Amino acid sequence: MLTLIRSSFLAFVLAATASAASEDNISQQIDATSGGKLVVDVDFGTIDVTPGADDKVGLEAQRKVDFHDQAREKEYLSVAPIIITKEGNVVTVRARSSKPKSWWNVGHSETQGRYTIRVPKKFETDLHTGSGDVALAEIIGNATVKTSGGKLAFRHLEGNLSANTSGGSINVEDCRGPIKVETSGGDIIVADGTGTLNARTSGGRIEVQNFSGDTEVHTSGGNLNLQRIAGKLVGKTSGGSINASIAADVAGDVNLQTSAGNIDVSLSTTASVDIDARTSIGEIFSDLPLEPSDLKSEHLRGKLNGGGKSVKLQTSVGNITLKPASSELVSR
Repeated sequence: MLTLIRSSFLAFVLAATASAASEDNISQQIDATSGGKLVVDVDFGTIDVTPGADDKVGLEAQRKVDFHDQAREKEYLSVAPIIITKEGNVVTVRARSSKPKSWWNVGHSETQGRYTIRVPKKFETDLHTGSGDVALAEIIGNATVKTSGGKLAFRHLEGNLSANTSGGSINVEDCRGPIKVETSGGDIIVADGTGTLNARTSGGRIEVQNFSGDTEVHTSGGNLNLQRIAGKLVGKTSGGSINASIAADVAGDVNLQTSAGNIDVSLSTTASVDIDARTSIGEIFSDLPLEPSDLKSEHLRGKLNGGGKSVKLQTSVGNITLKPASSELVSR
């Protein structure tokens, strides 16, 4: 059964002159139970979702549109109202205009929006905004997130996370579960967490620290900083350097590649690995006790502690440096 939720508080503040902005504000509490789902689909505005009561979804929404034309502003708000519906245990918040964006985005156009939502801690989320940041924290449940222009921030999530932004940075802090994040233009920073990680950016750096699980990262134009990753590791950049530290108990093969940049890798001398390092234009330096060691200026092959997991390093233009972990250097 589909239920339309009417706002308990709805206020339109319309300017007295044609040049002032028009606003609408909504505050609403919707009955819901743990294990449900929140769907947000809006033309614009930031979305912020965190835990609240176990039996409610709480919404605070504010929008402002300024077209320097009061009639056009009122028309937009009327054709794209904030509609809240509930079907079963799925709560949907929608504010989408049926008219093309070119209809209202002509000449002077300013839009601002914010959706602050509280859900039961165990709740799935499907969040989509045409323009704006998205933040999601402390929720247990699968999450799908998309913005056409804005930053994404995730903290202390449990569940499958799939997120995409067409232009903005992505920050993931201590999340657990399969993680897939992608941006067309921005940095990606991942700190702590477990599961699997697939991170891609078309223009920015990627940093991953203290992650337990298979990790694959790609950037078309930026550096890679990969520290203390336990699991299979694949890192590729088309234009940047790579700095990585590999755990003593190497849990998976390592493959690091750059088309133009140096590769610096620190590795515990107690690790058991097979190393294959290559550079087309550059040199290779190693302070590791490899045996037997086949070291040439542009190619190094060797085994550490009898060999084991594969460590492949390749750069087209740049140097490759292999060194003991920093903690071991200090203890010497």
